Amino acid sequence: MNATEAIVRNAADFLRYLKSKFPLYHDSNIFFRDVHYGVWTYLDERLKKRMKYLVAEKVALDVVREFEKQGIFRRVDGRTWLLVYPEFALPRPAPAEKPAPVGAK
Repeated sequence: MNATEAIVRNAADFLRYLKSKFPLYHDSNIFFRDVHYGVWTYLDERLKKRMKYLVAEKVALDVVREFEKQGIFRRVDGRTWLLVYPEFALPRPAPAEKPAPVGAK
């Protein structure tokens, strides 16, 4: 199994790893360099695969393409994507209670 396949097969673990390193939320932007460094360190720390900077960059490009196909990333521009991952959604505040009408008990 190559590095790209290892990350794509473990997408949830990889995304949690990225979230531990960078602010990452559902419907937030994610930048290529964040993915690149995430790939580089994830492979080294979790899978014990050391690779050179440029090789990790190519793997990151492949991972981004796969995540786009899966709908996890939506392209914004050449180096930015929108993360479509509801599991990372911020909690919504509860709606405020309506005040009681004046004179009501």
